[in-house]
Amino acid sequence: MKRKFLILTGFILLLIPHIAYSADLTIQPPPPSMDKFYSERGKTSEWIVQMRQISKAFGATFISKGQKKWQEALKHAQEFGAAYQKAAEMVPEWEDLFDLEASELFVASIQSQDTEKIEHLSTKLKKTCGHCHRKHNISVWTRYHWPSTKTIKVLDPIDEQEVDYDQFMHRLSFSFKSIEILFEQEKYNESWKAIDNFSKRLRGLRSVCSKCHVTEWTKNSTTVKDFFVGEDMLDALQEIKKNLASGTPDPKLFQKKIEHISMKSCKMCHLIHQPTAIIQRAWENTP
Repeated sequence: MKRKFLILTGFILLLIPHIAYSADLTIQPPPPSMDKFYSERGKTSEWIVQMRQISKAFGATFISKGQKKWQEALKHAQEFGAAYQKAAEMVPEWEDLFDLEASELFVASIQSQDTEKIEHLSTKLKKTCGHCHRKHNISVWTRYHWPSTKTIKVLDPIDEQEVDYDQFMHRLSFSFKSIEILFEQEKYNESWKAIDNFSKRLRGLRSVCSKCHVTEWTKNSTTVKDFFVGEDMLDALQEIKKNLASGTPDPKLFQKKIEHISMKSCKMCHLIHQPTAIIQRAWENTP
């Protein structure tokens, strides 16, 4: 049973090959007809369900073929053909990316047990899957799996005003920069106050994470908040405060703690979230 699972997994992965993108890659928004398949947030998309059916039936065909169970292989091949055709009909704008003739011939080759044609046609079909994935995976992920920050409002704990996400991030960034600038100017009292402002805003940022990472946020185990806005960041700020309170602050210790926050919180969060946000904003400005 384990070996069968591994074989099936292998065939599923063949339908999603290592995707190599060309240097002139253009990421266009998904067609409007795709929207209805992602209308319910938190629910597995009907489109994803259809892709899984295609992949599973295709893999099952070859498992049965390998076991010389040709009638069973034909049944799975027919299931693949039906699922493949349905997918082509679900998004009319992508119909040309499907090779329905190759799909029909593939089913026929299984029925006739023509191994040479099976190999040729299966390769042809896998190429259609790979081509579509290369062309549209990123756009689908960007549109439907990453909510836009445009919909997010954040309560700024400093003035208790609700502001847009972008505005809040600018304020957060300013607070963080102020800590270092004021420290370098030896204005330690002002740097201390900037730490308080940044600490409050960093805690406020947790509410932003929870708007998307709902399930992870409510688990008792390690959650998303521990990665970018965890207690280690607040502990680093407390260490800076202790350094300031000593009367003779150590610049090396200060820089070490600032860099920890900059690299482990700011940079790591940006590396994960900004590429998608940049694409979404580019689409907004596309006529």
